[in-house]
Order: sequence, then structure tokens, then C-alpha cells
Amino acid sequence: MSLPASAQTYNVEAGPIWNNGDAQAKCPRVCGGLGARWNGQWHTTVQGQISVCACEKASPGREIQAGPIWNNADAQGKCPGICFGNGLSWSGQWRTTVQGRMSVCDCR
Repeated sequence: MSLPASAQTYNVEAGPIWNNGDAQAKCPRVCGGLGARWNGQWHTTVQGQISVCACEKASPGREIQAGPIWNNADAQGKCPGICFGNGLSWSGQWRTTVQGRMSVCDCR
């Protein structure tokens, strides 16, 4: 996957991450909760205590991961803040990508 040049990467603490499988379970949720996308990278900063996930802010006009969104009312509570956190506004649209686990907000 090629990332836009405007993507901004930053590390977010995620508690201990024990291995790559654990990172794949935790990092999308950690980054998505901040309206960002996990770029697949992580590392441990304090052995057995703290690891970080490499998150990237979305570029304009993208769907941003938001964790699970259960209905329109839930989307109205989550999506505006997620989009705003990326310097964007919410279009009013959202969709579920992984049932019960992940949805995305359409930000512009």
C-alpha cells in the first residue's frame, strides 16, 4: 500500500504488546480511536510494560477508522470528533467494515 506524502506518522502508547499478532489486534483499535490509521509498525519502549503503535493521520477526503459504530446516533457522537481531530469535517456518512469491531467515518 502506498501512502500519501501528506500522511503524518506519530507513536501512540498501547500498553504492553507481546508479539506481532498482539499488535495486529491492538494497534488498529488504538490508532482508530484517535481517528488515525495504523501503518503496521510498532515497537516496545519499556519491556513488558509499554509498547507504541505507529499511527498516521488521514489525508483529506478519506474514510477514517472509528472502532465499532452501532447505529446512526452512535456515528453522530463519534464521527464529528474523529474527523475534526484530523482537520476535516464529517460528511454525515459512515459504514461498518468489520461487523462489531470496526467502522469508518467519511471525512472531508
